[in-house]
Amino acid sequence: MGRPRFLPGVWAVCAVSAMALALSVNGTLSSWTSAVVSNDANTAATATAVILKESSGGVDCYSSTNATNSSTCTTINVYGGTATPLTPGGSQTMDVTFTNVGAAAATSFSVAPGSCTQLPVAGTGTPAVANVCTNGDLTVAISCSPGTSYSSGSAWTDLVQSAVAPASIGATLTHTGAIAANGSATCHLTVALSATANVLDQAVTVTQPMTWTMVK
Repeated sequence: MGRPRFLPGVWAVCAVSAMALALSVNGTLSSWTSAVVSNDANTAATATAVILKESSGGVDCYSSTNATNSSTCTTINVYGGTATPLTPGGSQTMDVTFTNVGAAAATSFSVAPGSCTQLPVAGTGTPAVANVCTNGDLTVAISCSPGTSYSSGSAWTDLVQSAVAPASIGATLTHTGAIAANGSATCHLTVALSATANVLDQAVTVTQPMTWTMVK
């Protein structure tokens, strides 16, 4: 017997059938190769914070100058400075306004004094220089009230310091109470030299840092 012979027509039919099968399989599998879900409503939010603005004499300082929300202001001198040195019986006052410019309300406001230092150093020289930080001849008084200007009639009773030597100011003076966003408080500071000050207090410069804090 002779070998079977495939006619060209048969080959053509087989090729078309194979192509159709391939297209059928590929078409079916293509719908399984990917699956997609899109999220178009993704959100996140940052919490509110208190930000402290200190103002006096047209000068402003912000806690937010530093990313940690804690900065040092060297352009406001809450003791009034040394341009006019104090004579016995003299005094100088400063009103300093603190505003919460953050979006959150503060629950407390406080001030903490740093160490009092002086030049010349106490006990040096001839005759020996007095310790003006501690002897009580130079005193500091602090009183604060709500608002953008000081009012003794509405002064707080918890953030207050009667006239004492700089080294004797309370460790931390705290007002407990809300200060709303954009709310303010003004502190009135008086530095005075006693009318009976010892002559050995003369030509002394006292320095004392003060740290003001608002807490959310």
